[in-house]
Amino acid sequence: MKDKRSRSSGEWFFGWSGRKTFLLSSLAILLICFIDKFHGGKGWIPTYAQHVLVNCLISAILALGLNFVTGYLGQTSLGHAVFFGIGAYTTAVLLKYTPVNFWLSIPLGMLLAAIAAIPLSMASLRVKGQFLIVITYAFCEIFRYVAINTTWLGGNGGLPGLKSPQIFGVKLTKIAATNKGGYILILFLIVSALAFFSWRIQQSRVGYAFHAIREDEIAAQAMGIEVKYYKVLAMMISAMICAVGGSFQAVFASMVSPELFSSAKSIQILTFVVIGGVRSIKGMILGGCLLSIIPEFFHSVKDMLKLPFDPWMILYGFLLVVMMRVRPQGIWGKKEKDDQEAL
Repeated sequence: MKDKRSRSSGEWFFGWSGRKTFLLSSLAILLICFIDKFHGGKGWIPTYAQHVLVNCLISAILALGLNFVTGYLGQTSLGHAVFFGIGAYTTAVLLKYTPVNFWLSIPLGMLLAAIAAIPLSMASLRVKGQFLIVITYAFCEIFRYVAINTTWLGGNGGLPGLKSPQIFGVKLTKIAATNKGGYILILFLIVSALAFFSWRIQQSRVGYAFHAIREDEIAAQAMGIEVKYYKVLAMMISAMICAVGGSFQAVFASMVSPELFSSAKSIQILTFVVIGGVRSIKGMILGGCLLSIIPEFFHSVKDMLKLPFDPWMILYGFLLVVMMRVRPQGIWGKKEKDDQEAL
């Protein structure tokens, strides 16, 4: 039973252990980041491809964050762009107006996101389903309008001109062969750490409490599980993880804008989880990467064929309909009966 649960909980990837997967992925990342240092001429890894890879890793962070709420607790949130935006704006404001180091801005952004998550988690204690969706959506819109109408946050124009962070006195853009390589290395390590953290949570008493609450909240409370505590805990963990992604988005894009708080961003983050597969760690990473790569491909198709519309928007809706019909648990998600057998 223990081995079966371990395999279904994210320890195993493509039939190999997570440790082997991490090592192989590390080799691939190192190759992408440093191969251009060992030959002359044109770079082998296009800068555009590395840019997309950075977006993939940030998306994976967001998916892993939302999974604590949508996956482990079974609650639907359309407001997680709030935490993404809080992390980004905290970093941007601190870099713009204070001498605070970028690396210190990350925990500060996580702290502010965790504080903002408390009232939202309190709302989840009283409402469920479509009512919670409306509340999380409204919560996101409040922060967007605050960002638009606050002068020192840049208003509609946001805060541009953010400088690349340094690590041990070296700019992140100078660590690898290209200016994107440093971001790829750091974000890969963060995604790996978060994947391991998520797996450890799944195997812990906290993970079992999340599972019990998701299956039957009343029964969980009757067994002595502090439902209120675990719901708040899940939302705060989720918020802090998304804030990390926001901090890196701010410096990678060299700016922040109110669009980071948009409902479209929240829907996109939720889609990462739905397509990848709820409660699946590898599904979160896959969902974030797929839905970062595919749109870029279709944008290129649009430019090549000179289409008057974006074909990705049509495919996006079609993809969601097909997934909900054919595989509602997502590409790597687990069916409810699989969870019950694993226990």
